[in-house]
Amino acid sequence: MAAIEAELQSFPWTALQFIQSYSEGHRGLVAMAGEELVGFAVTQLVLDELSLLTLGVKRDWQRRGIARQLVEAIAEQGCEQGAAVLMLEVRKSNTPARSLYRRLGFVETGLRKGYYRAEEGREDAVLMALTLDEGGR
Repeated sequence: MAAIEAELQSFPWTALQFIQSYSEGHRGLVAMAGEELVGFAVTQLVLDELSLLTLGVKRDWQRRGIARQLVEAIAEQGCEQGAAVLMLEVRKSNTPARSLYRRLGFVETGLRKGYYRAEEGREDAVLMALTLDEGGR
């Protein structure tokens, strides 16, 4: 997961951060193509709010519906765990991800100024939320 994250992000999670996240009870979901890890997601459930902490799909596997499948599976699992909402932050400049999330029913709920480190200082995070129902979405 850390290798995929490093391929995709300027300031990626490290292997240690993934380990710490799981040791704190966060959950992970992976997408496999045979024996190859091609995508992942990490979530945290607090009361009835499920947060998508990070999600990544290998570059050569992008635009094949893997991220959509991961998010849909996360939403379904969240419902099973009693979550009412799936929340996330995404870089304001990450137009493809924001478009995907909107297509999946997420709405933009706010902005966190200077949330992410960036090559040229800081970048805003767009807050998005998806209301979950018993069907997973």
